[in-house]
Amino acid sequence: MNKTARAMADPRVKDLIAAKRILRYLQGTKDKKITYSVKGNTELIGYCDADWRMDLEHRRSTTGYIFLLAGAAISWVSKKQPTVALSSTEAEYMASCAAAQETIYLRVLLKDLHQRTC
Repeated sequence: MNKTARAMADPRVKDLIAAKRILRYLQGTKDKKITYSVKGNTELIGYCDADWRMDLEHRRSTTGYIFLLAGAAISWVSKKQPTVALSSTEAEYMASCAAAQETIYLRVLLKDLHQRTC
């Protein structure tokens, strides 16, 4: 979806086909929803990963992370890293750093909302 969105500035036939596939998927899943469990675990859980050098044109890696609270996603991102990573380890460190920044932000936000998290 991320690649298709970037290609919409100057779409080709394959980009339009991919966009139609995404729209058909969304149409077919519009009754799906995120549910939060009141009795569920209030622990803030996060996952992050990096996709090293998969963008062959710009050679930049992709950072991705997701944070869950009460069993449902509350924050997520998938974006190109600002600089070119020279190794998969460096790409993972950049992704971890972005996720750590989001963790700090979410913990402060939850504290301001008087939510107890682990």
